Amino acid sequence: MFFRILKAWLYWRKDWDSLCNRCGKCCYTRSFGDKGEIIIHYDDPCVNLDTETNLCRIYKDRFRKCIGCGKVNLFVALFYPSMPKDCAYVQTFRLWRKQKENEE
Repeated sequence: MFFRILKAWLYWRKDWDSLCNRCGKCCYTRSFGDKGEIIIHYDDPCVNLDTETNLCRIYKDRFRKCIGCGKVNLFVALFYPSMPKDCAYVQTFRLWRKQKENEE
């Protein structure tokens, strides 16, 4: 599994942002429910999110201009618990989830 993750990262690393499926879910406030499930608060988006297109209005400067904007890197894609399950980064790199789902 490690080598499959490494292979995917080597493939996507040069064009990392193009992997994003532009769902915008990472730009909303999120919390965890009683059973550990992710709750996305669609009534509380980032002020820079265009909620009609799910695109950031300040994308190129987002890390400099928005304190709450966090970069999705390989570590976040693999381990950050509040990333939505249908996020393209999560789907691509959390291969153990796919394996577990296939076994059930």
